[in-house]
Amino acid sequence: EFRNVSDRVRLSIAGETRALTMGVWMRVNGLDRSFNSIFMSEGWNDRKIHWQITREGKIRLGVAGSTGKGHVDYDTPIFFTPERFGRWMHLAVIFDPTAKEVRHYANGVLLARLPLKDASPLKLGIAELGNWNDRRTRSVAIRHLSGAMDEFVLWDRVLSEAEIKAMSW
Repeated sequence: EFRNVSDRVRLSIAGETRALTMGVWMRVNGLDRSFNSIFMSEGWNDRKIHWQITREGKIRLGVAGSTGKGHVDYDTPIFFTPERFGRWMHLAVIFDPTAKEVRHYANGVLLARLPLKDASPLKLGIAELGNWNDRRTRSVAIRHLSGAMDEFVLWDRVLSEAEIKAMSW
């Protein structure tokens, strides 16, 4: 359960990964912030990622560029609307360098298939579930989630659509 700006789960994922699949069961109570954290790498540089929900209700995978380069946001259409608040949902996102795309799923259904701008390996590093509080940024520093999570999973490979559907039921 994430209620306060101090609520979080911290983890560390060493090394690089070429492919990535993340999935989580979550209940969103509201979109209180400009950005509402699901999984956020610490910092925002050198191929770090931010998986979050925008205030408008879009699910976003943001990928920082390599040192000195910009970033790319891979957004779904608006998904989280007030009638979905308070309900458990399964979300998944896939970074697929072979197909050169990012895919977002909700409850096993494909929401968005977006062309990958840069297939360079990702560096997740230290990360947080349900929060991101980076005092070094002048941007939106507090991005905590108002809701709950269960069964967060992360693979360094691309899961098939059948595997995504099996997780969401």
